[in-house]
Amino acid sequence: MGEDSLKIMELQEMANLKGGTFEKQCKDLFHRLESFGKGRHGKSDHQTHSDKLAEKRTMYANDFKDFLERNNIQEKMNIAMTSENIKAFLDERLEGLKANTQENYIRGLSSMITGLRESNITVPCNRSVFDNKTAEIKATAAPDTRTGLAINNLNEKIEQLYIKRFESAVVSEVLKDLGVRVSEGYELVKNIDNYYNANNSTIENLVGKGNHIYNPKNISSELIEKIKMCDTLPSQNTYRNDLKEVGINNPHLTRFTYAKNEFEKKINDGIEYRMALKQLSQELNHSNGRRSLFYLSRA
Repeated sequence: MGEDSLKIMELQEMANLKGGTFEKQCKDLFHRLESFGKGRHGKSDHQTHSDKLAEKRTMYANDFKDFLERNNIQEKMNIAMTSENIKAFLDERLEGLKANTQENYIRGLSSMITGLRESNITVPCNRSVFDNKTAEIKATAAPDTRTGLAINNLNEKIEQLYIKRFESAVVSEVLKDLGVRVSEGYELVKNIDNYYNANNSTIENLVGKGNHIYNPKNISSELIEKIKMCDTLPSQNTYRNDLKEVGINNPHLTRFTYAKNEFEKKINDGIEYRMALKQLSQELNHSNGRRSLFYLSRA
């Protein structure tokens, strides 16, 4: 029996994600990979063992779901994960991102798909599609020498977003006012009651990158009311598309804008340079001033 025939028989013995809609298939995907609180000693599986990884895999699955819907692909989500579809998806999804961000996304998606296979789910794509895309990125990557990344007319663009999609505008306003990352902004808007201290009008205990907790941040009552009006949020892929329609090519540029504006405000208020940089690092939840200085050099 040939190798191709054995491959077909192997796939036929495996299962599909359950559910008649992509939303239900996403839920089944998360259920099959979920492994919170289970020991990993001596194991090298690709299950979901942390909230942070669950958050990323939610993004990967929703991004791919949006891709299938836009292209009117109606197969089971796992069956639609062919090499051709995955390549087209990555070509589209990674456009405009920095090389290291692209590579991290590829590794994360590949790990999730490996986890599905380990859970006995049929996934027809070949590993080479990830290796080839990574090699392509490395071959074309150039040093990041961009400057002027801060958005000068951010308030105006957020007003345009309110006309297009209220929820996307609220997320952008959260990023603008608090200087948090996109995933952190989503967490905040989805679970505002977990973080809002009404007595002090502050956001508290928000966990950032590296599990570092942000210092308390002031937030306006007007923005709190807007957040509470958000019943559901668009996928992060849809959010990025909304931003592009108003001229913001990358949501992370809002964080550069926050860094520039806050630092200039501190200097104008008479705060000494090194102290201003230290305070900015604390507000951005950076472990040291070097990363904040990088933001300022690019803004």
